[in-house]
Amino acid sequence: MKLSKIARMLSPSQSSHTHLSSAIRTFSKTTQASAATSSSLCNSSNSNNSHERRRLGQKQKQRREHNSCCSTSDSNRKPLIEREYSNSKNSESTVSKEELLRWKSWASKKILDNFRSTSTTTTTSVSSSKDEKNYDPVDASSLHTELEWLIEDVLVNNGTNDSNNNNNNEVKLRMDFNALTALWEKRIDDRYPIQYLTNSSQFRTLLLYVAPGVLIPRPETELLIDFAEQHLKIYGKKPHLKDKPWLDLGTGSGCLALALAKELELSKVYASDFSEEALDIARINIERLKVEDKVTLLQGSWFDALTDNKNVFLTSATSGKEEEEEEEENKNNIKFAGIVSNPPYIPSDICANKLQPEVGRYEPMSALDGKGDNGMGDLDIICKSLHKFLLPGGFLALETHGGEQALRVWETLWNTNLYEDVRVRSDFSGVDRFVTARLIDTKKVDSYKNSISH
Repeated sequence: MKLSKIARMLSPSQSSHTHLSSAIRTFSKTTQASAATSSSLCNSSNSNNSHERRRLGQKQKQRREHNSCCSTSDSNRKPLIEREYSNSKNSESTVSKEELLRWKSWASKKILDNFRSTSTTTTTSVSSSKDEKNYDPVDASSLHTELEWLIEDVLVNNGTNDSNNNNNNEVKLRMDFNALTALWEKRIDDRYPIQYLTNSSQFRTLLLYVAPGVLIPRPETELLIDFAEQHLKIYGKKPHLKDKPWLDLGTGSGCLALALAKELELSKVYASDFSEEALDIARINIERLKVEDKVTLLQGSWFDALTDNKNVFLTSATSGKEEEEEEEENKNNIKFAGIVSNPPYIPSDICANKLQPEVGRYEPMSALDGKGDNGMGDLDIICKSLHKFLLPGGFLALETHGGEQALRVWETLWNTNLYEDVRVRSDFSGVDRFVTARLIDTKKVDSYKNSISH
């Protein structure tokens, strides 16, 4: 029997739950950027040996450009829609409704002009070159949708007048009018992600702060929380799993850990990442959503983040030999009721020259490139050690590149004989993208440990 058929046996029907806020508020480019995790990625640059050096050099320049376009002061380290109107004498932050309409007309025309220019460039390049380049022009309707959302976010009180404003023809903006213009030009001309420009990304019911340095959360990743919720409804009340902590490996913006804490109301979630910049952004979201008592950040690469931060898992300070022995046992026996992860998994050759501009130019390559054979480098590391950190019956859910890679992850877990209910699950587009499983009883786990140690 083929692996694909075995892997999908007994799989539940795909959750039909669609999160209203994501359907309404998720930027269209989030959906488009999520294509970076599928096989339909578009070619955005030539592949050559200097690609990595060029990319690293461009990152510094792009970061400087981002800082000049978007304020990075502490007061603005929040999504655009949450920023306050400045009551300074800056007249550019208060404009007439006619001015705003004229600006919107200009912004719409820029979309059309760019679409025509890109189409012409693409046709000329393809006809004049032996190597076809897919410039992947952004769909004009998607950009118009982004424009509507941008205006909605930048308007204070959705453009309604407050009691202190006697001029019914004026509206207040959350940013300087010139800065808004520069922002839109950067979006269109440079293909800079709208989520970074507005520091905003919707994940299920949560509005997150995002910035260069973390992956922009994709709609498909929301399904990992659905799978966790399904598991909790059936197994969450078992005594040895109830109220035990969960782990988000490679947290990035903190989207998975925050959804576990806020939506599924888990009492304790640990979130790890090797990137200080990512942890800084995740920390902002933890504070914004007021879950400091529920979500704890750990720095380190994959499970090293746990073993390198053992003191975090100590019980409250006690005295006496018995309590000290208990604490030492906790340090060396870090276990979770569930582990979720959306690790880097895109094959390196795709990362080199086939990513969309919004993805390949600006999102952190460390969060995209899975390295190893067919992008399996990080997934192999995770799969090898998962059993060491799960409680018996503990749940795991991994996102993959889909297709063959998902089957390889499924096969890796299945062949250990450590897991039950190992499944490949589909994303919103029907791509076999996720693998979920439960750790079986402790005796089999101990037997496996002994077998690989000899």
